[in-house]
Amino acid sequence: MVSFGFWNVDSLRNTSKDEREIARLAAELAVERSLDILFLIECGIPVPALLAAFDQGPEYHAISCGNRFKVVARFNPKCLARLSLPVSNDRFDVWQLQLPLQQEILVSVVHGLDKRNNSPEKQGLFLQQVAATIAYFETQIGHDRSIVLGDFNANPFESSVASVLGMNAVASRSIASDEPRQMFGRSYPYFYNPMWNLFGDEPRGTSPGTYYYRGSNPHELYMAYVRPSGDSSVFAQQLFFRRI
Repeated sequence: MVSFGFWNVDSLRNTSKDEREIARLAAELAVERSLDILFLIECGIPVPALLAAFDQGPEYHAISCGNRFKVVARFNPKCLARLSLPVSNDRFDVWQLQLPLQQEILVSVVHGLDKRNNSPEKQGLFLQQVAATIAYFETQIGHDRSIVLGDFNANPFESSVASVLGMNAVASRSIASDEPRQMFGRSYPYFYNPMWNLFGDEPRGTSPGTYYYRGSNPHELYMAYVRPSGDSSVFAQQLFFRRI
């Protein structure tokens, strides 16, 4: 069983003035959680500076990736081969993970378009292209064992995530295991989105999520951002998908 971690560190801007010790915190997260692979999103930290923080515990290695991401793993980098996207996109990366005695899988990381500067339709179009690219690689490689993770800048119930015009990700494992959705003569395979399991009452009755905006509209969700229950190290709007 391979363990993954991901974190949007928001360090692409003003990296010289960032005093949050991201590299040290990332290393502590990886070691404490015994992560096999750690994906850092919006990470402007140079690879040598990042790896220098991993001076305690197991050895981690840098993995080839786009400029928006940094990826480290505690196995031979050759086991996580980066694939060339059919259409270049700096917000999306895909790797072929091949570990000894384990089934091969496709692993993808995504940084979705932000809501401030992009319409829901544009967010959905981007994620539709992500899903189509993954389907392309699945066809080329010959299996659909795919994991997608990252900061989608969207909630599980939004169209960009749950619709065929986006990721087509559903809350039900049984539905995701069923035949693909058929619309106008075209098949849309499902993704299973386990993040739905994290929506609900927190132990002390607080709102589920790391942060939320208490707005004044008649309809307020009070669940703008997601985190696993009891784990404050995972930050806003990061979702994880698995093809069943």
